[in-house]
Amino acid sequence: EKPDLGKRHFDKAIDLVKEGELVSARDRLLYLMTYFPESKTHSEARRIVGELNMDLLVSKIPQPNKSIHIVRSGEALVSIAKRSQTTIDYIMRASGKANTLIYPNEELTVYPLDLRAEVNLSDKLVTLFEGELFFKEYAIQDTNLPPEFSSTASTTVKEKVAWHDEKPINFENINYMDCTKWIRTGKIGLVFREYDSAIEKGSQVWGVMLDTADMEELFTVLRNGSRVDLRK
Repeated sequence: EKPDLGKRHFDKAIDLVKEGELVSARDRLLYLMTYFPESKTHSEARRIVGELNMDLLVSKIPQPNKSIHIVRSGEALVSIAKRSQTTIDYIMRASGKANTLIYPNEELTVYPLDLRAEVNLSDKLVTLFEGELFFKEYAIQDTNLPPEFSSTASTTVKEKVAWHDEKPINFENINYMDCTKWIRTGKIGLVFREYDSAIEKGSQVWGVMLDTADMEELFTVLRNGSRVDLRK
């Protein structure tokens, strides 16, 4: 049996995590994934990289392009998010906000989100990339797609909708934090939504279904215009 040359990089990365060196740990695991894909630690490294990337994104840990926006009188969350090329959900999560009210001189964390989602129906995975770098992946729990669905497609996020009591609501609604969310793309039938065992195959409730927590993250980091690629 050949020695697992990637394991020492994995072990060193775990030590770095324990020491709180999250960026160095993430970069060490990305190196492992690139140069030692045959390592038995590869799949676990991939999972940990996703968790580290999300933690780094929404935490107060400084990152390139992450900045603090000081709220000016008359500003609104929607305009701040649009100008900063991010999402309202990201600002709220990264800034530790439990509601959407903002005040002059309040400090908000902003980050230009430029993530691409790749949907692989064969592997049952939705994978996020930042540029060409792996960011995180999510397991597809189920799919219900139109029968004429083509094998490949490239599209973008067209609409993000929050639902409560079967009605669309906006982020100012008091139920926004606990509502159901879905993401519609420019390809008919390609909708990200929460997994629901009640949805029957062949019904016209189309979608790629994820766990609730995964759907919340996807809703946080994808914005209108984000690229979505489909692979069968």
